[in-house]
Amino acid sequence: MNDLKKMVNNLQQYKTKLAYKKFNLDVDYFKELTSSISEIRNACQVLQEERNIGSKKIGALLKENKHEELEKIKDMMTEHSDKIKNYEVALREKEQELENYMLLMPNIPTDSVPVGAGEEDNVVKGYFGTKPNFDFEPLEHHILGEKMGILDMERGAKLSGSRFAVLYGAMARLDMAVKNFLFDCGIEHGYTPVYVPFMVGRNIATGTGQLPKFEEDMFKTESNGKELFLIPTAEVPVTNLYNNEILKEDDLTIKHTSLTPCFRVEAGSAGRDIKGIFRQHQFDKVEMVKFAHPETSYEELESLTADAMHILDKLGLHYRKVALSTGDLGFAAAFCYDIEVWLPGQNAYREISSCSNFEDFQARRANIRFKNTKTGKNEYVHTLNGSGLPIGRLIIAIMENYQQKDGSILIPEALKKYLPYEKIDTKGNLV
Repeated sequence: MNDLKKMVNNLQQYKTKLAYKKFNLDVDYFKELTSSISEIRNACQVLQEERNIGSKKIGALLKENKHEELEKIKDMMTEHSDKIKNYEVALREKEQELENYMLLMPNIPTDSVPVGAGEEDNVVKGYFGTKPNFDFEPLEHHILGEKMGILDMERGAKLSGSRFAVLYGAMARLDMAVKNFLFDCGIEHGYTPVYVPFMVGRNIATGTGQLPKFEEDMFKTESNGKELFLIPTAEVPVTNLYNNEILKEDDLTIKHTSLTPCFRVEAGSAGRDIKGIFRQHQFDKVEMVKFAHPETSYEELESLTADAMHILDKLGLHYRKVALSTGDLGFAAAFCYDIEVWLPGQNAYREISSCSNFEDFQARRANIRFKNTKTGKNEYVHTLNGSGLPIGRLIIAIMENYQQKDGSILIPEALKKYLPYEKIDTKGNLV
């Protein structure tokens, strides 16, 4: 959630920055709503002060037997109490209206974000690794997997509908090897592993910004009168581990990693990436989450991004680092790097990790603070997260980059500790 005090004092600046994210801040409505709240509070405060003054007079009037004046004060206090109750009801309604409006409002981009309308205005910050050269036409992962009999989209659809898959044999074992490899990478980079629930309450999904804006993109279950949402990423439960808590300044930066299934309706992606496992309703992902001091959060973003890049370096994959423009920046992010891996089968760079600094946007929503020893005040932490990495997309990158002319797929050296074979042969066997 944006800082209300800063918004009130810099409305035009916020209107401009929110417009970058296609949010039209209704300045007149916002001014009217915040002014109304302020007026009600002030009116209520005046009545409370008058009532308190009257309460202090009652004892003296009783001693002096001034019954007529006493009755007038009692009547005034009763009348004020009724008015205060009405004001309090009106105040709660107005404050709820303001909160609902603020919850739909995206985070403003930081000044260093490239200004642009969308993906086409993202800025490439560098290319890394060596792009593979093939003396044959490289195939897409789903063609390779289906030829080998290790990827079955039809049976996935039979079980659950479109955008679900079944992995067999070597591909299922590759999936497990990648998970163990990624988990170890997180530990190597100093992240504490955490196992979290895969379903969360509405308040938890609201804390990280998924709700109420993106409810149509989330799977939901209701049982015994209890509403729970299936997580779209481990970011949601891991960030909310410290919901409504005050952290110790000395404990910052806190670093967690978590491997979870992720569930996404993909409501806005109809017709996109319908082949293979690139965009699924259910997939597994290792997530990296940080809770940082506001003074060091951008240093932490660079190290977070480097941690994700190091994984691709270990696997010998070619990729690029991209700074997202204002028009492509996510709802909750103040700044974001995308890491896009090269997929020779698609002849394209595709996103494999997003590394974001949310600054205090999520912390305000989830009420995550730390005790600042310099100011003596409780202040909001900065939260960050990055994919480290999605299992399916990394498997795609391995299959397409390590494919051979005969249709087999080599096992990267970094994975042989977890999958001690040379390759997956054309029949789908590990050899």
